[in-house]
Amino acid sequence: MKRPSRIKVNILLIFIAAIVVAVVVGGLWAYGRYRAEEEAKQKAREATVTPVVTATETPAPTPEVNIREELLSAAVGALDKNRITEFGNCLRYRDEQGNLASYDEKALADCVLYLRAHEELYEPFRGLLAAETTEIAEEGGNRYFVLAGKNLWEITGTPRTEEEIAPELATPTPTEAPVPNGQKIAIDPGHQAQGDSEQEPVGPGSDQTKAKVASGTHGDTSGLNEYELNLAVSLKLRDELAARGYEVYMIRETNEVNISNRERAEMAAASGADILVRIHANGSADTSVQGALTMAPSTGNPYVGSLALECQKLSQDIIDAFCASTGAASQGVYITDEMSGINWSTIPVTIVEMGYMTNPDEDLRMASGEYQDLMVQGIANGVDSYFAGQSNG
Repeated sequence: MKRPSRIKVNILLIFIAAIVVAVVVGGLWAYGRYRAEEEAKQKAREATVTPVVTATETPAPTPEVNIREELLSAAVGALDKNRITEFGNCLRYRDEQGNLASYDEKALADCVLYLRAHEELYEPFRGLLAAETTEIAEEGGNRYFVLAGKNLWEITGTPRTEEEIAPELATPTPTEAPVPNGQKIAIDPGHQAQGDSEQEPVGPGSDQTKAKVASGTHGDTSGLNEYELNLAVSLKLRDELAARGYEVYMIRETNEVNISNRERAEMAAASGADILVRIHANGSADTSVQGALTMAPSTGNPYVGSLALECQKLSQDIIDAFCASTGAASQGVYITDEMSGINWSTIPVTIVEMGYMTNPDEDLRMASGEYQDLMVQGIANGVDSYFAGQSNG
């Protein structure tokens, strides 16, 4: 048999190699195309799959939700505890220029006192604060709920009867000037913004001394200082007594003064006043204690003993009328010879302790404009009774 030539063998090997290369290249191309198609399909499946959230997973709250919840917690916490100042620090309204403005604290106290007594109005007001439609604004690093206006009574939905609204809408009719009754009253709004610890004698010629004047107690619930409350009530009392025909002399009409207790008594006498009514509020370590009292000297007082009976009568008339007007618990007339504001007086004098600012309920009542009016009526009625008794005597 004749063997094939070497040339033919080489051609055959080259042909076989070419076929092998073609098969390999074709296989690689087909595999690459297959992989590309699979990757495209996988991406399409991932794009259409909805992420599954398990029952234990909750979406993280947005920063805005956190701010609202924190502010709501602070506001409601203060509201529930009758902390008027703290509550007021959570609220603002926009004035006519669109600027943030704070609510008057006494108006706020009046409204909160009413809301707390009427649960059907209190709960919706809390709901108003929680509503997403209530604006939250930031100013000076602080955040506030911005309510829709200055009139809290309208915002809270508090019903106002026609009898209550009519005087606000009617044009006041001119009234005749009160007829002077011939008596003059000195009113001393107790304490002042800054106390004076410098000493003065507790009475004429005494070796015993006390601080000239203190700044007084404080209402944690209302946020009022005693000297602020005393002045607010005293100014109302001034107007009420003037309307009843009394001439009134005020020891102070601002908190920024420095007048000692001795000087106050001397000013009252120098004014020609017939009596001196000193307006104060009380405090106690026991926050459950509440009620009103007046103070007067004893008949054995070495400085004003000769005035003691008149002081006691004035004190009794005022505490009786005060409690009748306000419904406050009466602690009666407290006899004391330790008060320099009494010991330096040369005219009948009383100290009226209107209530305890350390008692949350009484503190909030005294901050209320409505209750202040009742206190003023009671004190003025007591003054009337005192002078009526003198006339009869």
